[in-house]
Amino acid sequence: MNTQKKTILSKSLVLVALSHAITDLSQGALPILLPFLKSAFALSYSQVGLIVLAQNVTSSVIQPVFGYITDRFPLPWLVPAGVLLSGVGMAVTGLAPSYIGLLAIVIITGLGIAAFHPQGAKMIHNTTQANSRGQSMAVFSVGGNLGQACGSVFMMTLLTLPGSINNTLYFCLPALLLAALLWLNLSALSPQTLPQETPKVKKSGATTPIPLAMVSLLLFYIFFRSSIAAGLTTYIPLYFADYLGGSHAYASYLVSGYLLSGVAGTYVGGVLGDKFGRKTIILGSMLLTLPMLLVLPHVTGYWTLPLVLTIGFVYIASFSSTTVLAQEMMPGYEALAASLTIGFSIGLGGLAVTLLGYVADHFGVPSVFTIISVIPVAAAALAFFLPGRLFKPDYLANKQGAL
Repeated sequence: MNTQKKTILSKSLVLVALSHAITDLSQGALPILLPFLKSAFALSYSQVGLIVLAQNVTSSVIQPVFGYITDRFPLPWLVPAGVLLSGVGMAVTGLAPSYIGLLAIVIITGLGIAAFHPQGAKMIHNTTQANSRGQSMAVFSVGGNLGQACGSVFMMTLLTLPGSINNTLYFCLPALLLAALLWLNLSALSPQTLPQETPKVKKSGATTPIPLAMVSLLLFYIFFRSSIAAGLTTYIPLYFADYLGGSHAYASYLVSGYLLSGVAGTYVGGVLGDKFGRKTIILGSMLLTLPMLLVLPHVTGYWTLPLVLTIGFVYIASFSSTTVLAQEMMPGYEALAASLTIGFSIGLGGLAVTLLGYVADHFGVPSVFTIISVIPVAAAALAFFLPGRLFKPDYLANKQGAL
């Protein structure tokens, strides 16, 4: 019986992770599409930043609304609905008649992303034992990171074919296919079927106050991290293609390499987080990223690729650890915790992109990388005060009163 249950949960984990990948295809595709949209609509860098902000606000900042609702009322159908809306939205992006129409389409796409993430992350948390939550959340996160990476490759491939930006229509195909698959398997994905320990956690969570100070500290850390991520994915292609005069293809390969290496880093970071503690990974990844970001603007030629790959691996390693840490600090509010860490704080990083757009317009694109390179100092300082013990598994530390 236990073996059969484990198999069902494993299949569910893979399916939810795959749905995460398809949902996030649009997030990886948009940065590659930006230079083409900039040219087609004669946009300024500030207007490009507003497009990124529109997607981030609707896909991320409003996620806590969906998270709060799904903690009160299980809504597993939001998973296939989110996949469908995200894919169809990106499919019609290339057909936008105007800049205002483009912003409206981006907002609709973002709503699909926002609907999917809290419910999907809650499914993962509620069907995983405490000592492997980091690894399971890493698999879920890998799905999203892989989707972003494949989205950039898929978009660049479509843009090189006859039809150019009109080929975004093909993004509806994987979305339609997976939404149908999810709908057929919805009963197996429902978070109402939980492991034996979960009702006890949720029952105790009803009387356990949320540590607002520590949660806020974690959210500020994620805001800094997402500001760097949004800045890199937005301005790497613009810097190497527009400023240095390189090819759009090579710039897209840099972004794809950055995101693909982040896929590996996400999984490794999740596994190491279960073994050495979430705080260890959260702090360590930022400290290791700092010197690499400092040298990035000074590296040219093909040496940029291995550096960007290394940054992606190390920097994104803390992704799943921050989500699981928030869920463990907020028992009974797992969807809300996921929406705050995966959505809200990351979405606020879009504000940074808008500000960086102003910097790029007035001081040049290289100034953007100077700002990005010093943000890890503040993020590492915040990480040092997060709950947990360095080099100690969190589920053990929690039992001993460390969290």
